[in-house]
Amino acid sequence: MAISFDETFDKVKECFQEESVMTSLIPKLKAVTIIRDVYGKIRLFLDLKDEIQQVETSPLGQFLSQKLGKYYGRDIWLSKEKLYENLVPTIVAERDEAPWDDSSLSLRWYILERHIAKQSWTSTNIGSLPWDNDSVSSGAKPAIISFFSFKGGVGRTSSLVATALTLARNGHRVAIVDLDLEAPGLATIFSPDDVSNSGVIDYLLEKKIQGNDWSLSILSISESDLLGDNGDTIHLFPAGTVDKNYLEKLARLDFQNLVNGELQDSMQNMLNELESAVTPLDFILLDARAGFHDIGGLAITKLSHGVVIFGTQSRQSWAGLTHVIRHLAPSGSDDSPSLILVHSMAPALGSGGRERELTQFRERAYSTFQENYYAENDDVPNSNDTEAPFYPVVVPYQDNLRGDIALFPHDFTPEESDRLSSLVEIMTNSPYQNIAKKLCTAFGREFQTNNG
Repeated sequence: MAISFDETFDKVKECFQEESVMTSLIPKLKAVTIIRDVYGKIRLFLDLKDEIQQVETSPLGQFLSQKLGKYYGRDIWLSKEKLYENLVPTIVAERDEAPWDDSSLSLRWYILERHIAKQSWTSTNIGSLPWDNDSVSSGAKPAIISFFSFKGGVGRTSSLVATALTLARNGHRVAIVDLDLEAPGLATIFSPDDVSNSGVIDYLLEKKIQGNDWSLSILSISESDLLGDNGDTIHLFPAGTVDKNYLEKLARLDFQNLVNGELQDSMQNMLNELESAVTPLDFILLDARAGFHDIGGLAITKLSHGVVIFGTQSRQSWAGLTHVIRHLAPSGSDDSPSLILVHSMAPALGSGGRERELTQFRERAYSTFQENYYAENDDVPNSNDTEAPFYPVVVPYQDNLRGDIALFPHDFTPEESDRLSSLVEIMTNSPYQNIAKKLCTAFGREFQTNNG
């Protein structure tokens, strides 16, 4: 019977439980490294004990062939075999420090995954940030915050814009960046016209070719209707102009990422240039596209000091959120991002079932964080601790924020002025003040509730 991708590791384990392998091979080994290549096929690297120079691997190979079928890559590499000596330093340097723990076998087990894409989601390491947390806490550099949702249509982009408005009206200097390259939309929120402006996609392509001859083009949002009399300017770096060439650019970006893996460095350089162009800044807010996309994964694990994740009370949402929460669990590194959970699209005040859903979401969040975010020996905060990452900010469903959000006047009538004023009031009140306040608290910025 054919096996599936999901079964391959268990099948390798079964091979090492065969009597002939257990008696003749295992006593001679220090470690086994399972290497799964870009196609999903399995190869093994066997680390021999110091006094052992050679072992017979034919029986193991036969079992692997039987149990893995077409998933067996038909390679068993030995640590002391001359043919493979150039592989040894690479494998030892790359394999995960935490072994696959199996008390039934006196071996250390390692797993190496070979990927072309999705490395930001599958890697267990949080990346090196564009600048360190000490620079952020001292105020020398802005905090980079990713807004991420596993599912689309949950109000992530509108919440980012609302948080940016709230922070700016509070006197904070804010930049916002549209990383949702497949479905860009930040620029259209602030302008009735198609914005002809280079953006993220142009930087990632043009900069590599033109170098210093190409520079960022950043939009400034300073209208008092949005920011109040004392608000600070918001700096917008859009995804790019969605014209006849946009899809061609997007296709080449995907290809270049697969070929050279330079996307992370390019995006870090982009944020450094953005910060330098509009310094000083307090916050850079990144609108990361929904789902397990490479750019979204890079944003939350390699670029951000903080992550705001959006979820709804549904099985589909929690299936994705659980993976994200597990992926963002503190690793002991100072670069682990601060986390804010948002219960989005929650029932509005006065609606039936509101309290029941809010309770269900909180309970699910607490249990999910217990199981996936905190280590076994961690002191988990009380479930009612409002400052804990599992305690959600509630963003209720807002009919006024569905569909196109226009933060500009369509005309000069009193009705249109009232519409815009009402929309800004909604987007700068609770719960967006709660998100903004949490961000300010996390990164040592002041926040005044009355910021009109």
